Amino acid sequence: MFDRKIMAERLQAIRLRKSAEVGRKLTQADVAAAADVSRSHVANAEGGKTGISVEAAFKLAQFYGVSLDYLTGLSVSELQSARDMVKDADERSLLRMWRAMNDGERAAMASVAERLAEKAGSADAA
Repeated sequence: MFDRKIMAERLQAIRLRKSAEVGRKLTQADVAAAADVSRSHVANAEGGKTGISVEAAFKLAQFYGVSLDYLTGLSVSELQSARDMVKDADERSLLRMWRAMNDGERAAMASVAERLAEKAGSADAA
């Protein structure tokens, strides 16, 4: 069952986090303009007062860079829907390590992964 309270709490938390990322307080009007929805849609959604349209929820999810599953409470992960969940323990471990890395470490890891992929590609061609 859909719980407006979950969506309201998540929208409020995401707006605060996005504010920190951009270095200034984002108002509901700022979010509404950026996501191309009305300010009342944002206010109603964050207040849990009324439901919002799927289109408005989709636009907000796009603006914040999260999944609709996350906004509606179907997923605890912001970016993954239930069908996209990590498949096994190795993938979960790699994802945890990646998220713990700084930008320099991620660039180095990406470089290693690219070299391994090239090596695997040339072995397949041979």
